[in-house]
Amino acid sequence: MSMQKSHEGEKQLLNINIKESKEYEQNEESKFKTRAKLYRFEKKENKWKERGVGDIQIFQHKTSKRCRVLMRREQTYKVCANHYPAKYIKFKQNEGNTKSWIYNAIDYSDGAAKDEILFIRFLKEESANKFKTVFEECVEINENLPKTEETTEETTEEKKEKTEETTEKKTEEKKETEEEKKETTEEKKEKTEETTEKKTEEKKETEEEKKETEEKK
Repeated sequence: MSMQKSHEGEKQLLNINIKESKEYEQNEESKFKTRAKLYRFEKKENKWKERGVGDIQIFQHKTSKRCRVLMRREQTYKVCANHYPAKYIKFKQNEGNTKSWIYNAIDYSDGAAKDEILFIRFLKEESANKFKTVFEECVEINENLPKTEETTEETTEEKKEKTEETTEKKTEEKKETEEEKKETTEEKKEKTEETTEKKTEEKKETEEEKKETEEKK
């Protein structure tokens, strides 16, 4: 199965710390809810690992109107999925399985933002289709919300990447400049050596000519 990140170029990461408390959820309305099983692709191990079984929901905050996907494990109620619907997310079926979806998302279920590959398996095809429909509706809602300090287009991670790229570029340019400078210095040195050598030869020739002239006399 291909795990290519086709959305990499169009990502807009949301630099928002999603609150996980029940109190926060009380300020949200559920737009979708169904039972599902969630998996996460472990890149180091190159395999899928189960994250949990429970209710997956799509919430909309009553005040900010922002939508998010939230899933808690049954019994423990620990958060295993927590991310925002965004336009960079593209749904793929798992080898033609119409009851499941695979997609990349910037997920906050572990506390920090992580680019995850998620696999959600639903009980019914109808539930899978409904999830995708509501998810895409929420993408439009989130995209049309007014920009705030929390939803800036250039996030902390993007700024970090940009800074690293700029630093790397400057380092390379500096290295190139130093190499050019080194080459110029070497060229000057070679030229000086050639000039000195030429002058030495000319002087030698002059002395030889002078000697020959004196001998003739």
